[in-house]
Amino acid sequence: MNGHPQFDEDFDLYALGALDGEEKQALESHLSGCADCARKLEEARGRMALLSLAAPVVSPPGESRGRLLRRAGGDAAVPQPAPRVSTVWRWMTPALALASLILVMVAATLRTENQDLRRRIAELQASAALQESEAARARAIVEVLTAPDTMMVSLVAGSAQPVPQGTAFYHPRKGLFFCAANLPALDSGRTYQLWLVPMEGNPISAGTFVADAKGDGEVMLPPIPQGVTPKAFAVTDEPAGGVPQPTGPKVLIGAVS
Repeated sequence: MNGHPQFDEDFDLYALGALDGEEKQALESHLSGCADCARKLEEARGRMALLSLAAPVVSPPGESRGRLLRRAGGDAAVPQPAPRVSTVWRWMTPALALASLILVMVAATLRTENQDLRRRIAELQASAALQESEAARARAIVEVLTAPDTMMVSLVAGSAQPVPQGTAFYHPRKGLFFCAANLPALDSGRTYQLWLVPMEGNPISAGTFVADAKGDGEVMLPPIPQGVTPKAFAVTDEPAGGVPQPTGPKVLIGAVS
């Protein structure tokens, strides 16, 4: 429990013995160093004590009481019985005690339901944020694929059977989407790495990817510089995690026409 208890009914539940588990342990730990909460607990214990004393006192009938006193004291005068508590108050007192106890129990139930509701709302918000992120990513890929000035470059791999192949969709401002098929399985500790080969300068890494059991793989919107004019795209076989510059054999390569 961080800070003070969020609900005052925790003190009533603890005084009733109805608080258990982690909440009980957290409250006891907090009470050892908080005089204000210790005072609230004593007030709660006082309320519970009043509830236990709220039931009406039942007195024996006047005649029976008189006979008992005469036997004990001979002819001593029998004191007059105290006025009886009104019937309405005798019924109202236990009813009020029961109502107070019910209110404490209802408050505890509502607190649990509120905690569950807040947790569910947080889960829904996280799910909505993830869906919005995926939707934005999908829209960005569609923009790359449908822009009229997007380049489409086919990458091939010689005479291997079945023939590995890939296609790069590149837009200088919107980004890059690449998909491949029929890629051979790599040895353990190896990965495929996609490269953008610019008109001038060294190849630019466009990310690594792993092909599935059917040899399919893809790279979606890698973090590459905008506005680069490519002369080719290539895929190489590299150590896991990728390398700054290509070192392994070329698996796919395609020139921009």
